[in-house]
Amino acid sequence: MPLTLAAPSLAPLEPKCFTLDNGRVLSSFQNPAIELVKLDLTLEAGSRYQQHKSLAHAANQLFAEATVPHDTNHVAEFLDFRGIVVERLADICTANVSFYFLRRYAGELLPLVREMFDAPAISQHIFNSYIAKRRQQIALGFQKTAYVARNRFYELLYGAEHPLGTYAVPHDLDALTPQMAEQYIAERYRLESADIVASGYVDNELLSLINKHLAPSPSAIVEAPPLPAPKPLCKAPDCNFCEVENSVQASIRIGRILPISWNSPHYAQFMILNTVLGGYFGSRLMTNIREQKGFTYGIYSTTQIYRGSIVFYITADVAAESAQDAVSEVFAEIEKLKHEPISNNELDRVRNFSMGDFIRSIDGAFEISERHRQMLAAGVSNSLAANLLHAIANITPDDIQRLAQQYLTELTTVVAGPQKS
Repeated sequence: MPLTLAAPSLAPLEPKCFTLDNGRVLSSFQNPAIELVKLDLTLEAGSRYQQHKSLAHAANQLFAEATVPHDTNHVAEFLDFRGIVVERLADICTANVSFYFLRRYAGELLPLVREMFDAPAISQHIFNSYIAKRRQQIALGFQKTAYVARNRFYELLYGAEHPLGTYAVPHDLDALTPQMAEQYIAERYRLESADIVASGYVDNELLSLINKHLAPSPSAIVEAPPLPAPKPLCKAPDCNFCEVENSVQASIRIGRILPISWNSPHYAQFMILNTVLGGYFGSRLMTNIREQKGFTYGIYSTTQIYRGSIVFYITADVAAESAQDAVSEVFAEIEKLKHEPISNNELDRVRNFSMGDFIRSIDGAFEISERHRQMLAAGVSNSLAANLLHAIANITPDDIQRLAQQYLTELTTVVAGPQKS
């Protein structure tokens, strides 16, 4: 009989909150057992706000490279000498900058972080290096079937003009300048509107330093609107083929926009259905398409929450000659879920995996803080976790079948690979 894991407490997911002098709230996940601190600053500076394609990405990747008083070499040496790591990420709605540092360096680092926001600088040399690297990344992307399939999939679901449906091509970079990136930073990277999350060795002295250096003028009201409504380019169940020259494999994307909100109990239940279908190594899709048919090394399904919508998709890289057979097998597994209730034994395995996966995802202050940061960016609360734990404990085979019948329909299929013979 499968081991049943006890549901964890959700208390660790709730941050300790501190109101800074400028009125903004800092979220903290503390672990005094480690000397390391992770400081996240998240801003409404994603690609939905850019006037030119790739501008938000350029601004994000060039942020914190230099300041007006301190050039690139000075900043790099300062960070390297103290082992400080800077990570940057820009998505559709938000841009994030994360600093990992030993607690004892906070007093030296935080004034520099303030300077990065108040007086950013982007030299022509650094900008040119970024453009050359980014141009190569995009060009190489279009030679990869998975990249092409992903772009086309979202374009079909949302429309080519939607923030989620558009994508950059190399010549889009020709319009960018260092001044445009600096202006974007000046407009969008403002400390008074940043969501700040601190995790790890967070003590009162660190909170005081953050308040002193990162809480400037009074807090700004930040508009975080939902994304526009999709304007899809096609209606399912069309199968869309994208040619990728000289490719020896094909990439498959199958999915849809789910007509559910993230706080609906149905979405939490759908997450369990997704696990059954393709969400773990023992899933239906892995068993059939990898283990039995040998079409791929890996196939999985997942959901992605965006502001105002949720996307469900199945993805796999397969041998080009097996692409159509693999697509057929995916739909065969979906039909089984619609017409045959799963066994209690299989559902128990999925329950135990889902509970263990959830516990692993909140194992540590950094993991919890990253989860919290992503939830802030997507506009999600911890009621989703409560709904998920309830679904894990209470979902039935009949629920799984009903959800499959209701939501695994009208799926868009994209195949990217070599030209069909």
